[in-house]
Amino acid sequence: MNFADLDALYVAIGEHHVSGRSVAQRVARGFKTGEEEEQLPTIVTKPRRPRRGRSGVGVHVEGLDDVMVRLSRCCTPVPGDDIIGFITRGRGVTVHRADCANAVSLGSAQSARMIDVEWDGDTGDSMFIASIEVKALDRSKLLRDVSNALSDHHVNIVACSTHTGTDRISKMRFDFELADPSHLDAVVRTIKTIDSVYDAYRIVPGKGK
Repeated sequence: MNFADLDALYVAIGEHHVSGRSVAQRVARGFKTGEEEEQLPTIVTKPRRPRRGRSGVGVHVEGLDDVMVRLSRCCTPVPGDDIIGFITRGRGVTVHRADCANAVSLGSAQSARMIDVEWDGDTGDSMFIASIEVKALDRSKLLRDVSNALSDHHVNIVACSTHTGTDRISKMRFDFELADPSHLDAVVRTIKTIDSVYDAYRIVPGKGK
């Protein structure tokens, strides 16, 4: 669990940075996979029910209470995505999509700092960032029509870029905030019905190929 020695683990348990249950789960997994443990912890603490991180992003972290949780900007996970957590130094737990290339790299190099996380089903007032790319035959007022479609779905556009090639194919990218990620599919479907648009899809930065 990335502690310098057994005493450091005891301190972490005593200060509620890690629960006795998470330690027991690690030990149990070691026995199941045939891994040997040099020394077993002798302190038993009452496990506390995991709660959402203080960031309010609606993610449970296995065995940890009151830990800062933030969604990674490299892959912008939203509820419904498969996710994995990475314990950072001094910044709590960062949540990545399970197929994020950065998460895969971190898991290979620093597997001891990976931790199980899951959506808790209650996002509250959280806002999530999603990105989509739109491809269309260029025409007058195209950007306005796509922007209006996003506005009709009550999402807040935080960034937009557009490029039209010599073949008159327009590629537009929109980054926007939305409170309910389940509406993302509806947003994409609406954009696909706009005149001249022939494709629209979610962009997942950092996704492994």
